[in-house]
Amino acid sequence: MSKLYIIHDDEDLIATVKANSKKEALDNFARNRVDNINFMQHVTRFSIDDSLFEEFYRDDSGPLFDYYTNEYQERIKSLDELEKKKYIHSWIVKNVNEFWSNKPQFAAEYLDEYNKNYEVNGEYTAEFSHEFLVDTFKKLIKRGDWFVGFKIVKIELEKENFLLIRDN
Repeated sequence: MSKLYIIHDDEDLIATVKANSKKEALDNFARNRVDNINFMQHVTRFSIDDSLFEEFYRDDSGPLFDYYTNEYQERIKSLDELEKKKYIHSWIVKNVNEFWSNKPQFAAEYLDEYNKNYEVNGEYTAEFSHEFLVDTFKKLIKRGDWFVGFKIVKIELEKENFLLIRDN
């Protein structure tokens, strides 16, 4: 028999989900929220600032681009153009594969969309599968990247007549 779960964060999110477990509650929540415009922009834009892609635009020393100077980091500037492209691309591929290490099909899907975007010099709108978006949404939530203080609370009122969800 399904139970009710309240999903909330420390800011303004409050949702009720019907599910058999917390895992299923998260699945149901994610399936119904992946069309959120902020999430979609975060995932589908291949921008090196304020998007998921920013996580992949780095090497083992940190970001490849300095946002304050609006230039590549010194270690990148010293490379010629071909070396720079190869170096950056290799780190993007490595980071994407690590991010979706448990689901290599999603790493491949992301890289396919990235390559389409790269071929047309950023004039492409990425189109990901619903499964990819759900998985990515859940991954960002679990890592704490998307909601502050995200919680799933099972509503159990069989023995009680009161359940406090949040008290700010």
